Amino acid sequence: MAETGVLLDAFTRVYESLHRTLPDLTGEDLIKEPHPPIGWLAWRLTRVMDSNVSRLAGREQLWTGDGWAARFGMPPEPADFGRGASHTREQVRAFRASAELLLAYHHATYERMKAYLETLTPEDLARQIDEPQYQPLPTVAVRLVSVLENAMTNEGQISYLKAYHRLGGWFPREAKDPASFR
Repeated sequence: MAETGVLLDAFTRVYESLHRTLPDLTGEDLIKEPHPPIGWLAWRLTRVMDSNVSRLAGREQLWTGDGWAARFGMPPEPADFGRGASHTREQVRAFRASAELLLAYHHATYERMKAYLETLTPEDLARQIDEPQYQPLPTVAVRLVSVLENAMTNEGQISYLKAYHRLGGWFPREAKDPASFR
């Protein structure tokens, strides 16, 4: 179906971009100022995706159910996905994870997103979500677009920060591998 195909294509683009951008980054690269740094942004991108697709699919989050929180050395708190109001500057500065761990978690989450999208019908996409704090009530499609917008924003920030640290700004043509900034 066209709607889920477009969403899958967009989430695949985020996946591919993240998997091009992170692999050659060191632990130091992932925590460099300014904050939030690359590592935290990559974690947040994936946490938002995991928490939302798991809730939409009626499944336990990978973060808690598959032990990702423990691998990151963080509490298995399902509501912790890096909302600006919940993470302090100190928590963001203390965050540590390798590029390999970030990419492994993102891969698992992307696979869940892909499997979920493949099950959706037009009726599923139009279903309203019971979240009375939002008016009008969001639909599954609206929520997925919100998750996608967050992922694209975070990946753009990651790519910019990588170029900023390595090239002093967004000058990918000056990089040894310009494709790693796309």
